[in-house]
Amino acid sequence: MKPPDNLTCRDAIRGMPLAFNARAARGLRAVIQFRITGAEPGDYYLRIADGECLFHEGVFPTPDVSIHARSDIWLAIAHGKLDGTLAYLMRRYRVEGDALLLMRLKSLFSSD
Repeated sequence: MKPPDNLTCRDAIRGMPLAFNARAARGLRAVIQFRITGAEPGDYYLRIADGECLFHEGVFPTPDVSIHARSDIWLAIAHGKLDGTLAYLMRRYRVEGDALLLMRLKSLFSSD
């Protein structure tokens, strides 16, 4: 599910649970932290457990993976204008923690 072009970065992350694929997350318990800088700075995290995904504002003390990105980069990824894997390989954002969880984002947040 691609967000509308007029959403803020916060709105795009807040809307990720709407595209959450519970089947792809079967048995997964994880926290994905977003540390956003740039024009729309903010700290947000998604908590995945028991087949659901919940959005929270703030910093989780021990996330499984932290994504550090400028808001324009994350919005481009959310809108499908920039491939997330390619952006990572080009060092457009950085990641701390479980890189395998990062690689699962596409399957965790799709309607497929």
